[in-house]
Amino acid sequence: MKLCVVIGAGKVGGNTEQLADAFIKGAQEAGHEAVKLHLGKLKIGPCLGCNACTKGIPCVQKDDFHLFAEAFSACDAVIWTTPLYFWGISAQLKALIDRLYSIGEKDPKGYYFLYPAKKCAMLITGADSDRHFWAFELVEHYYRRLVKYMRWTDLGFLAAGGCGGSAFPRCIEKTPHLQRAYEFGKQLR
Repeated sequence: MKLCVVIGAGKVGGNTEQLADAFIKGAQEAGHEAVKLHLGKLKIGPCLGCNACTKGIPCVQKDDFHLFAEAFSACDAVIWTTPLYFWGISAQLKALIDRLYSIGEKDPKGYYFLYPAKKCAMLITGADSDRHFWAFELVEHYYRRLVKYMRWTDLGFLAAGGCGGSAFPRCIEKTPHLQRAYEFGKQLR
């Protein structure tokens, strides 16, 4: 499989990227190819709601979204990764997902958009410990609804709590989560 791994974090080299790298290592060892896009290094604005894309006009924003669109079009699976922010995904990842609107096509009824068949997974890091696992529930719900709406195939959801971050020292390497992400990538089919 060709994977597009989206690092939805502002920080380069942080917990989220380390988790994604462990996943990529396992996936590559299993024979998959991976392209990594780090949203902290790209400029992708939020959807403006102008609907130019529904009229056959490419997205009017001149930013780095085209880099994702190219990788997305070439991949079999997209792997979303994000740090947890107030029980949700990062603003960078949300902006990117909203911009998927511009690459959808109308269904026969002319209302709902159709998107290319993809597989997908989500990996999320958070400072909250595993005993506060409820902190990840809204993101998992959002992810599952996105998969259903897009008519994609769900490959799984991995929540990595107790990783530190923000006001706490980052410590993902002291948790079992890097190994879990590696195994997740290695078992992809």
